[in-house]
Amino acid sequence: MTNYNSFPIRIPYTHFGNGAVDNVGKVAKEFGAKKALIITDQGIVQSGLLEKIKQPLEKEGIGVAVFAEVEPDNHIEIVEKSARTALENGCDMVIGVGGGSVMDNAKLASILVTVEDISKEDMRQWLGADKITRRGMPSILIPTTSGTGAEWTQPSVVTVDGRKTAVISVYLLPDVAIVDPLLTLNLPQKITADTGMDALSHAVEVYTGLGANQFSDMIEEKVIKLIATNLRTAYAMGPKNVEARYNMSLASMLACNCLVVSGSNLGHGMAHSLQSVVHNTTHGITCSLMMGAVLEFNMMATMEKQAKIAELMGENVDGLPLPDKARRAVEAVRKLSIDVGMPQRLRDIGVKKEDIQTAVDILFSQPGYIARNPRQCSREEAMKIYESVW
Repeated sequence: MTNYNSFPIRIPYTHFGNGAVDNVGKVAKEFGAKKALIITDQGIVQSGLLEKIKQPLEKEGIGVAVFAEVEPDNHIEIVEKSARTALENGCDMVIGVGGGSVMDNAKLASILVTVEDISKEDMRQWLGADKITRRGMPSILIPTTSGTGAEWTQPSVVTVDGRKTAVISVYLLPDVAIVDPLLTLNLPQKITADTGMDALSHAVEVYTGLGANQFSDMIEEKVIKLIATNLRTAYAMGPKNVEARYNMSLASMLACNCLVVSGSNLGHGMAHSLQSVVHNTTHGITCSLMMGAVLEFNMMATMEKQAKIAELMGENVDGLPLPDKARRAVEAVRKLSIDVGMPQRLRDIGVKKEDIQTAVDILFSQPGYIARNPRQCSREEAMKIYESVW
């Protein structure tokens, strides 16, 4: 399926490659920054990575304050707290350093810090698309995982009243993204697998989605191949294989470039809905769990694309009928998830059978995911998809 409609391409000014983070001080200085708030989490602080960000800033005479209270799910209350920290410390730049939740927090905080009175600003009014009307404080995003691609995307996922939702705005794109694969070398195996499968889910959903076009196809084919040939190595060898980490960082960044074109669809919708039901899991895990099942459901509508996915992921499809080639994509995704130790059943992450109905209700309260899916999906069909994984 090829879409010939016009589409926007919005890519932040980006430094990519080994050692890219050394440029953060010079980049911040280009924006006239005097003091930056680094938004991060305790994992980054304990890993020692924070010093790799602070040193180039201080070398350029830029003051640094640190907010390290971001949690695995980006909570709206923590966003407010981080913005207040920026104000209290007289900061004129926000720098997000960490995984997807940190990136999303920094995006929203950069806007919130510019409002007239934070105490009177209800961020719930920002939920949805295009509710933000202005740019915020200058921002730099520096990912330390290779999966979310949040440094290149407009959405900011946020947890509000226990439910994951999103704010989407062009104004949430950072002024600069700095993607340094060396920052990912010591990622634990679990996070390597989690974020890697998240990146694959982005690529697969864009590639098979209704908004796919020649531009996105070209990029996502490269991304799928990069992940299929590097995730296992990155998982198995940790810091001992810099090439695999480099390729995973590149794949993660590129995978999300086309989300603005096509958007995520049923797989992400079902994954987000699960996280609103079971809170002790991660986005990468739920995306991984649902990816194969959604591919299987969509197969009748995306057979040629799925046959290509199978080929890109190293499956031998020579001589097979098209339906069998397409089915190999489902197998390839599941084999990769097994090899990197991802859970295979919903019950493995604490989902109860009675939770499925709640997840379906949440899914259908956010119809955009279903509208972008290549195959129409009813409530009954969504139930069956969840049940097939339970």
